[in-house]
Amino acid sequence: MSLSPSIERLNERIDFLQSRYGYRRLDADSFVGFIAEPGAALILFADDPAKVPETWDLTVILPEAVERAGALVRVGILAPEAARTLAPRYGIRIWPALLCLRDGQYLGTIEGLKDWSAYVRLLPELLAAAASRPPGIGIPIMDANASSHCH
Repeated sequence: MSLSPSIERLNERIDFLQSRYGYRRLDADSFVGFIAEPGAALILFADDPAKVPETWDLTVILPEAVERAGALVRVGILAPEAARTLAPRYGIRIWPALLCLRDGQYLGTIEGLKDWSAYVRLLPELLAAAASRPPGIGIPIMDANASSHCH
């Protein structure tokens, strides 16, 4: 199966980030092991740059923003297919997105492309945040055994 030119270009960029900065290319399976490792992790949820051009921009901003964050953090990149599969687990709805975890625990996300200075400010805040429950995807969950009225 032939990849679209934009996905091929994204794959080349991920290869560059991997060789230059040690970022890890993740798929749905390797993601599980990556987040299980101890310490802070930042994961880029990428989309096809032909559909979401901001994905490309974030791959350019990311290395300097991570460096400026001043913390030891592992960085992984999920290509579009895996990112779409895993996004609901963390309530991610806007692309591209950065997910921040510590010891596999959710710290927060930055969704959509932000100004470079926002990443410089937000990444240290996320990395220092207390772990919390990931947000849902906005679908209310009802107990089938609960009564339908309040009291």
